Amino acid sequence: MVSTGSRLLLGMLVLGMLPGFAAAAPSYPFSVTSEAVEGRYHFVAHNRGPAPVSVRLTMTVAENVRTSRDTPVYAVVRPNTDSPLLQVSPALPGGKFRFASETAHAIGNYLAQADARAVYRLPFEKGRSFMVGQSHDGPRLTHTTVDSEHAVDFIMPVNTPVVAARDGVVIETESAHRAGGDDRQLFSRANFVRVLHGDDTIATYAHLAPGGVSVAVGQKVKAGTVIGRSGATGYTLGPHLHFVVQKLVGDTTGFMTVSVPIRFSSGDPPRAFTPRYRQTVTAN
Repeated sequence: MVSTGSRLLLGMLVLGMLPGFAAAAPSYPFSVTSEAVEGRYHFVAHNRGPAPVSVRLTMTVAENVRTSRDTPVYAVVRPNTDSPLLQVSPALPGGKFRFASETAHAIGNYLAQADARAVYRLPFEKGRSFMVGQSHDGPRLTHTTVDSEHAVDFIMPVNTPVVAARDGVVIETESAHRAGGDDRQLFSRANFVRVLHGDDTIATYAHLAPGGVSVAVGQKVKAGTVIGRSGATGYTLGPHLHFVVQKLVGDTTGFMTVSVPIRFSSGDPPRAFTPRYRQTVTAN
């Protein structure tokens, strides 16, 4: 989820504001503002949500301008904080100066390093068994991009309880969608829960049933907590749970999301394993 915007300033007066400046993604309370203080413009990021947000600020026009930091500026704004990003002032004091700025932001920490020791419990209740319908090692019909290549699909009936696979904080949910099927126009209409982990990776549990979310944004969950019910909403070939763990990375224009490999644990004593295509796995 990325948002961008720009503004153009001359001297100490705002000449024009291009649409979208300081605009946050509709479902997440993040913004970037600028304020003139004693001849300088101060850019500040405001994060009022439960997740870290990565932001990129760059100057697209700079005439007679001095900046407090080299640009583009990359920063991670922690939950419920304000973070100064940049100060802009005239290179020749007293002279007119002109600049345009552009921002991009995305939920997540682009500096995060996935914990290589992390092991996940299976995302369904103890004693239940389900087949892996899609995974990294088998045919990937829909997991063809970097944000989904390590995702795992568990084939399961609608309304199967879904549990958290790892401790974390709920940062986003959607439960209002009702339609599902083999239609790419439904790609963005899957119900889901997203959970932030201690290493700033984020798990997504997707294709949940209509109204099938049982947790709230900001809620802390433990592994094994019921967070919703499986379904077949969005772009899907049938009822299943799509589970993926992702992290954010920086690129030359902003940010992109990549998936990370997952190991689950099951058995008595517990054994860590990498899910395989058409493998039947049991939570115990």
